[in-house]
Order: sequence, then structure tokens, then C-alpha cells
Amino acid sequence: MSRAALLLAAALLSACGSSPAVPTPTATPLATAPAPTPHRVVPRPALRLYAAMATDSAHRTVLLFGGGTQAGDLDDTWTWADGRWTQSEAFPVPPPRGLAGLAEDGAGRVVLFGGEQGGIRTLGDTWLWDGTGWTAAAAGPGPSRRSAVAMGYDAGAHRVVLFGGAGVDGRTADTWLFAGGRWTEARPPSAPPPRSGAAMAYDPVHQQLLLFGGAGASGDLGDTWAWASGSWHMLHPATSPAPRSGAAMAWDASGGRMVLVGGVVAGQPQQDTWLWDGTGWAAASPTVSPPARAFPALAADPSSGTVLLFGGQGAGGALGDGWVWRSGAWATTPA
Repeated sequence: MSRAALLLAAALLSACGSSPAVPTPTATPLATAPAPTPHRVVPRPALRLYAAMATDSAHRTVLLFGGGTQAGDLDDTWTWADGRWTQSEAFPVPPPRGLAGLAEDGAGRVVLFGGEQGGIRTLGDTWLWDGTGWTAAAAGPGPSRRSAVAMGYDAGAHRVVLFGGAGVDGRTADTWLFAGGRWTEARPPSAPPPRSGAAMAYDPVHQQLLLFGGAGASGDLGDTWAWASGSWHMLHPATSPAPRSGAAMAWDASGGRMVLVGGVVAGQPQQDTWLWDGTGWAAASPTVSPPARAFPALAADPSSGTVLLFGGQGAGGALGDGWVWRSGAWATTPA
């Protein structure tokens, strides 16, 4: 008889006035299940493509904003530092968007420009991130509404440089500078042909902004250009990545070289990694590589000296994985 049945029988007999000799059941310790191991939920951005990401040297973080999902565009803000993501709860925030330009300005802020909403509405607003929140910038006359611009910080001249993009009237080839809270159009003697989806990042060793590829009027481009001393100069390396748009580029402090990742070649996302040493391109051969993707978010991480990659458009849609490039090798970030 079970312990519960014995106790019930004793209670009924007691109620009837009887006092039989009921053996006292021996107490059996109840089995104690081991305490479940707490599941630590590590916050991280949801999967997305067309997100904007840039180095924020002033606050030793990487800043990520927005991007697109199947459900719509996003307006969330995340920072990456010391191997972890933190979501900002600051308000107001820029409207949701993908394909925006993002670059630090050397004055303790990160500049966000343009982008598009739902693949339909093109934007031309400017926002500033100061490490804790966003402020809409009254930047005066500036670039026309556009998305998929090439944008980076020219540390030698202490200003943000924006080139090209997909405007309401097609691809553009104008150059704009942002400094002191204002946009100014540059008018260099020569410039790359019109394009959108080009990769651009600053090379501190050779003190120039490097621009590669993009989508042009007749298809994807594979040319390399440098912006220095207020002018564009076409470079002629012996070897180059295949023509592509939607690649991403960042400076690798650990290796002293530029890193270019992914993009679209003949309509297919790419998995290759390329390195620029100041004079030429060379294909890297890491043991493992991030899955093929286009329009990934990529930026140098000032807290670790590595390069951080997040998300992008894979063969099956938006991605949400994170990778770190250090000393010539890729490794996944904590889930």
C-alpha cells in the first residue's frame, strides 16, 4: 500500500472511533531533482540584411543600426564591445531603414545618412550618435536622397566622405564631406563612375580611403580607387577580387591590412575574403569562413583590434550570425 493510501485509511478509522494498530510507515526521502542549470540568454541583434555598422572609436565600440527583415525594416540600435552586444533603449531614434550610410566623424559622434524603407522610399536625413543617444542633425543642404552609399571617415582630413549611391534618379557619382555638423559638396577633378553598393574604408597606414566595386550602369564593377588630399585616384593592382556589389570592407589592425568580405558576383552571394596591403589585393585562405553573403555589416572593433562581421543576405535570406577576423582567421562570436 502506498504512503498516501495508508494515511487515508488511518484517517477514516480514526473518524469511526477505532484505534487499530496501524503500522507507522517509514518515511522515505523524496527524490530531489537537480536544480536546472540557468540558461543565460545573451542578447544579440536579430537576423537582418542591409544593416549599417561602423566603428565608434570615441566610445571603443562598434555601432549597428537598423536593417531589413522579411517583416519590415528595423530601427534598433546595438553596440558591440568586449565580445558582447548591448541594445540601446535611447529615444528618439532614426526612422526604420536599410542600406544607410554610417561612419564616425572624429568628433565623438557617428553619422548616419539616408537609406531606404521597404525598398520603396529613399531617405536623405542625417542623424548623429553621441555614444548614448541619437539626434537629428540640422546639417543644411546636403546629399540628395539616396541609399547604398559608400561612406567612411577620412582620419587624415578629419571629415566623413560620402560617395555615390542609388538616388531617386539613378546611381550617382558625387562626393560629399561632413565636418563640423555640416555637409559640403566636394568637386574633385576626377571621380569614380556612378555606382551604388560599393565598399569603402580608411587605410591608416597609407592615409587614404579605399573604395572597391559596386553596381554600375552596365553591371558590377571591380575597380579600386583611393581618396586622399581631396582627390580621387584610380589604382591599378595586378590582381583584384571579381567585380561585385554589396561587399563590405574594414581595416584589420591585427594584420595591418584592409579586409574585404562577400558581395554579389553574377547574382550569387560570395564567401571569399580579400586583403589589401596598400599596393595590391590577395585572396586569403582561412581554415573556416563565414557562409556566403552580400551586404554584411562589417567594422573594425576598437575594443579588441579585430574586425566584426554580422548578418547580411545569404542564399536563403537574411542572416544573424556573428564572426570575428583576427590575425588571418575567422571565428564565430558567442551565440
